[in-house]
Amino acid sequence: MNDTIVVKIDKDLEDIIPSFLENRRKDLEKVKDAISQNDFKTIESIAHKLAGNAGSYGLDDLGEIGMKLEVAASKEEFPLVEELFQNYRDYMNKLTIEFQ
Repeated sequence: MNDTIVVKIDKDLEDIIPSFLENRRKDLEKVKDAISQNDFKTIESIAHKLAGNAGSYGLDDLGEIGMKLEVAASKEEFPLVEELFQNYRDYMNKLTIEFQ
């Protein structure tokens, strides 16, 4: 079974996708730190931006994770926040972009 997530993205976005993805990886670290401090407001804020921006880059599934993470953080549902953080991290680790 192939664990790679392949997303086809418009070639016009090729110059900006690497910095977008790098910023999302930095956000992962911020969420990890926020989880360790029970800082749901920070998680909610990061997830809100993720939910709003990911779809603009053709990463709809990542945006969905962001939306769910935002809701879970707003309700301070710690176990769900941890699960969604894992989903976010797994998605980023498995993601491969193909430009077309």
